[in-house]
Amino acid sequence: MPKGIEYEYTLFILSAVFLVVTAQLWLHRVAKKKLLSSLFQTAPRLTGSFYVIAVVLLFSGTIYINYLEKEQQKEYEEGAKNVARLLADNLTSMHHERLNERTSENDKTYLHILQLMTRWQNDHPEILSVYTLKKNERGEHYFVVDPEADYNRNGKIDGKREQRVPIGTVYRTYLPELEMAFQGKFAMEEHPTTDRWGKSIGAFMPIFKADGTVDAVLGIDYDANMYLKKLENERQKGMWISFLVFLVWEAVYILGVYAQIGRKLFAKHKQELEVSEKRFKRLSEMTAEGIIVHAHGKVIEANKAACQLFGYVEKEIIHMPIQDLVIPESLKNAGRCQEGKCAIQLRRKDGTIFNAEVVQYEYDYGANKKVNVAAIRDITERKNSKEKRQCIAVHDDLTGLPNKEALHRAIAEKIQEASCLREEVAVMLLEISGMKTINDFYGYSVGDQVLLRVVEEWKKRCDESILLGRWNGNEFIAVLSGSTKEKAKALANQLSEIADEPVVVDGLELYVMIKIGISQYPKDGTDAKTLIRKADIARYKLRQNAASQFLFFEKPMTREIQEKIATEQELRRALEREEFVLYYQPQIQLDTGMVTGMEALIRWNHPEKGLISPYAFISVAEQTGMIIPINEWVIRMACQQTKQLLKDFPNLSVSVNLSPYEFENRRFVHKLVKLLEETGIPPHHLDLEITERMTMDTEKAIAILKRLKSIGVTISMDDFGTGYSSLSYLTALPIDRLKIDRSFVRNIHGKKEAILPAIIRLGHNIGVKVLAEGVETEEEVAYLKDKHCDEAQGYYFAPPLSYEELIVFLCEHHYKKLHVQERK
Repeated sequence: MPKGIEYEYTLFILSAVFLVVTAQLWLHRVAKKKLLSSLFQTAPRLTGSFYVIAVVLLFSGTIYINYLEKEQQKEYEEGAKNVARLLADNLTSMHHERLNERTSENDKTYLHILQLMTRWQNDHPEILSVYTLKKNERGEHYFVVDPEADYNRNGKIDGKREQRVPIGTVYRTYLPELEMAFQGKFAMEEHPTTDRWGKSIGAFMPIFKADGTVDAVLGIDYDANMYLKKLENERQKGMWISFLVFLVWEAVYILGVYAQIGRKLFAKHKQELEVSEKRFKRLSEMTAEGIIVHAHGKVIEANKAACQLFGYVEKEIIHMPIQDLVIPESLKNAGRCQEGKCAIQLRRKDGTIFNAEVVQYEYDYGANKKVNVAAIRDITERKNSKEKRQCIAVHDDLTGLPNKEALHRAIAEKIQEASCLREEVAVMLLEISGMKTINDFYGYSVGDQVLLRVVEEWKKRCDESILLGRWNGNEFIAVLSGSTKEKAKALANQLSEIADEPVVVDGLELYVMIKIGISQYPKDGTDAKTLIRKADIARYKLRQNAASQFLFFEKPMTREIQEKIATEQELRRALEREEFVLYYQPQIQLDTGMVTGMEALIRWNHPEKGLISPYAFISVAEQTGMIIPINEWVIRMACQQTKQLLKDFPNLSVSVNLSPYEFENRRFVHKLVKLLEETGIPPHHLDLEITERMTMDTEKAIAILKRLKSIGVTISMDDFGTGYSSLSYLTALPIDRLKIDRSFVRNIHGKKEAILPAIIRLGHNIGVKVLAEGVETEEEVAYLKDKHCDEAQGYYFAPPLSYEELIVFLCEHHYKKLHVQERK
């Protein structure tokens, strides 16, 4: 065992022994002081059991720590195996078998594989270097592809070992793990190796040919410092857990000893109090008033009437602090209540408060002790209780504002008065937006304080002509009598401008938004229910706005909401009835003319309206949350149909547009893995298209994209150049392809002509492919080829095709390519 690990185990054992000795000395002192006996006399069985279990826990902890360390080693090896398998599969698909010791370093296959391995090496910080090895006819191992590697992590390629190794260089180090990999098995070094470049641990994965034989071996050198750090973390985790278990057992033991001491003390005091208790009970049980005896701020005795009055059983009320029964404000009169009669407020067990008349006097309790005896009578009047219940029935508990029932009656009264005076009434539905976030992050108590602060500010801005009440949760209603549209606007401005400043609660500066929908009597309705509903419709219209605003109800709003609701219902039925279909637009490799992929595009085959473009329903799907199940269907269907095509077209991949709602969904990666397993499509045949808007929060986007890349799918940035991506962060995004927006292709002779080549060069410089969208003319194709654009899609090659039309297109295109090659 290494010295560092021996030191940690020694510290663990010594800490446990120190805690045992400290606890024993302390408990022994307590037992001596309270019972005049030793610890072993006070709790002999418990102390013996404590020592036995303590020894068992120490041995178990050591075993558990070793177990965690072994499991972490297995987990790290499994992770390395998965990464190596994924890269090896990519190398197989890129025809690594074509490379040998005589291959030129300018060979296109070699350069593509070198670029891929370099990107893998840069995208995985835990990897020091990646390389491939083959055996020659003489049985020697030689390097095939070995990119530059920044071993010393200084951001530069310095030193001979860090430079790219030329193809054919003989590898003379013998490693049994390497030989296992050439036999077709994954192997990983058992222990890290150390050299002048640092610590590393190697993993070796066979790269198979199409016939199942081993073509080459993929070698990956991992940063052993990161590996050892993980082992160290697991070991420390095991020590802390074992130590905490030990602390819990020691705490149980201490509590057990204290319980033993308490029981023995109780038995001792019980004998002393038994005589006086019987005498007191005979007297106290003869009266219906509650009687409490207290001294030094604690209850000593209480009769049945007192227990019933406060709602406690006798065991609960004995030894209870007297201040728990008295309302703090009533203590101001404590001086006058030492003897004689006084009226104070008391608190029951359930928290309710009642008025009581108390007669209290002091007398001798024996052994030179003085106690106070209080006779208590409940004097709460029934009338006060009834008025209180009536008030609660029509007011909100938190804010004290009129509640929903009271608001309905009040609006009806305001309408009746306005009808007689021929005036207008404005009904405003106010929503304090952002409360869910505050409640989730800081708790409902902070959220309640925010509501109260906002309500206080509203009250300051409302005069007697304005009725303010709480409608529901974070929704309130304001009713303005004698209103005109200008008055309603002025009040809405006053109520919404509160959100311009933060709400300060417990030192926290919290921000909310206020959305106000306004309806007017008699223009929008003549009853409370109608006016509230239409104010709610106007408020709903504002929900997507990112600022505090107000809006008056207009008739078209009802129609718009009804249309959205109808569309949402139709979308749900369309998903259930399988009315959605996928169309595919082929993507062409410009230098070879081969079809390398296709973009999946959803269409709605409506039974009455025919084929509907996604532009007509995607926005409604995003607003209602339907975009998530629709996107899930698109990915599943695209994967299933592409899986069928791979039998005849093995190099084909499918691109699917990703919604921002799906991109930020925490469960999306898990669902995607499940979909890939269900459909059986290899992950690298699925391409997910994101937009620049999704990467505006770059740090968050990088984390999400890395999780997606770990699955093996590829990432494309769609409509590149139309958003606001920061070029400084573009190189950090783990993407595989840029898709140039049609607007740049269409203007190859216009003002944007200089932008298109710049984007192509940018993509190549950061090591990603570039695809041009919306290519429609032969001139555009020639221009893109001249600028070395990798791929293109558009009506020049093919419009979006149904699945059946796509199969025909692929077959015809494949036949044409073969015919051209035969003629050559």
